[in-house]
Amino acid sequence: MHVIHSKVEGITEFTMLLFIPSHAPFDLYSEKYEKGLQLYSKGVFIMDKNKELIPDYFRFVKGLVDSSDLPLNISREMLQHDRLVKKIANSVETKIRKELEKMLKNDREKYDKFYETYGVNLKYGIYDGFGMNKEKLQDLIMFKSTKSDKYKTLREYVYEMKDGQKKIYYATGKTKEAILALPQMDLIKQHDYEVLLFTDDIDEFMIQIMMKYDEYEFQSINQGDL
Repeated sequence: MHVIHSKVEGITEFTMLLFIPSHAPFDLYSEKYEKGLQLYSKGVFIMDKNKELIPDYFRFVKGLVDSSDLPLNISREMLQHDRLVKKIANSVETKIRKELEKMLKNDREKYDKFYETYGVNLKYGIYDGFGMNKEKLQDLIMFKSTKSDKYKTLREYVYEMKDGQKKIYYATGKTKEAILALPQMDLIKQHDYEVLLFTDDIDEFMIQIMMKYDEYEFQSINQGDL
């Protein structure tokens, strides 16, 4: 689906060649799935599926990293605690995130396809670790809504909010039709508010971690005082 090739020069020098597969592996969300990138030193293979090189929320990314600074005889145990590997991992994470942000901005059709395949993984990334990656990922997640069958980012939702609207409204349900059938929708329709559709199991857990986007709190129409 997408290829990322970058050479990093400076105090630490390495090359990364990464790709996002067009289709998610069938076991991506199972415990048996092994994430990780191949690790090379000066073109010599050191290790397959090094999980230290990539965060869990980008576990679907494949590829390799070739560093000229790593010793050829480095052990697996040393790799887990090596400062250079951690610096490389930070650069890999940043590069992937920037590429996705660029794709979202410049090639929306391609990003929509990416999100359809891997969006749930980004949501897990926000939920995992009590939201420590919220700021990194919140502008990459998208939802369909009561007003559109196309994906919409939270920033786009906020930009299109009605005058006087103080909260981001969402509803949980198995399908859009089930959500539209909720009795609470009658009240929402009176104000012509847009409601984000939470149809993935992870959505409600994720939103409890996020709590708000910018200065706007999230409000469930399924519960609470509307």
